[in-house]
Amino acid sequence: MGAAVPTANAATSTRPWIEVNKATNRLTLHQAGRAIKSYSVATGRSQSLTPEGTFKVVVKFIKPGWKGIAGGLPENPLGERWIGIQVNGDRGRTYGIHGTNQPDSIGTHASSGCVRMRNRDVIDLYNRVPEGTLVKIHDGRQNPAVKTASGQVTITATRANLRSQPSLTATVVEQSGKGNRLTLTGTVGEWYRVKRTHGKTAYVHQSVSRKGGSSLHPPKGKVTVTARLANIRKTPSMSGKVLQRVVRGKQLKATGKKGNWIQIRLSSGQTAFIHQNILR
Repeated sequence: MGAAVPTANAATSTRPWIEVNKATNRLTLHQAGRAIKSYSVATGRSQSLTPEGTFKVVVKFIKPGWKGIAGGLPENPLGERWIGIQVNGDRGRTYGIHGTNQPDSIGTHASSGCVRMRNRDVIDLYNRVPEGTLVKIHDGRQNPAVKTASGQVTITATRANLRSQPSLTATVVEQSGKGNRLTLTGTVGEWYRVKRTHGKTAYVHQSVSRKGGSSLHPPKGKVTVTARLANIRKTPSMSGKVLQRVVRGKQLKATGKKGNWIQIRLSSGQTAFIHQNILR
C-alpha cells in the first residue's frame, strides 16, 4: 500500500491501525505489518475540512444520535456507528468515522470533515477496532524526505501554528509565540521540523519563523510564560519532579540557563527550571 505507519512499532504490533487516503477516498485497516481490509469512504468537500495527521480513537457509539435525531432513524446522517477520533484535544465528538444515510456519497468528497462509510462497512470496522486505535489521515502524497538539520528556529509571528505534518491543512498540535526558540531537527520544502517541549516533533512554516537566533539568555530578569499551562520542574529535565504549574502570562524571575532550560527562582526562594520553548 506504500503506507507510512503512524508509530515506530505499528508495523510489528498486533494492534490494528487505520489509514485514510483523502485522494482516493479509501480507508485501509492495517495489522501486523499488512493491510487486512480496505473500504470505500467519503471525506471532506474541500481539502481543509478533513484534518490530516495521526489521531486516536477515543470513543465509540452504536446508533449515534445527531442534533435531536435519535440513533437508528432513517433521517439520521450518522448511520449505524460512530468511531470518534481525538483532534486538537477534543473528546472525539467533532470528527469521526461513521455510517451514513447517503450511500451514494461514498467514494466522493462530500462530508463536512468526518469520514463516511456504508453502514455495513462501518459496522464491520467498528467490531474490529478498539478504543486507542491510531488513525492516520493523509492527502495521498508520499511524505517528502526530511533533510536532517540542527540549530534553532525563532518564531517571528505573533502566534505560529506547529503542525503534525508539513502541510497547511495538517492538524495544529501546538502554538508558539513570537520570539520563542525551538530546536531544529530537519527541513522539508518550506517547513522546519522542530522538537516540541515533550520531545515529539512538529512542523512550522518558514513564513512565520526563521532559522537561527541566539538562545534565550536571561541570565537575570523576567520571562513570561506563553503556554496555556506550563510545568515548573525541580531539575532541567522533562522527567524532573513538577513543583508548580503556572498559566499563560505568568512572569517568572530568571537567574540562569542550563541547555534548553531556564533557571528561575520561586517566591519561596527555591531554584527551579522551566523549558525555554514556552517562554518569552
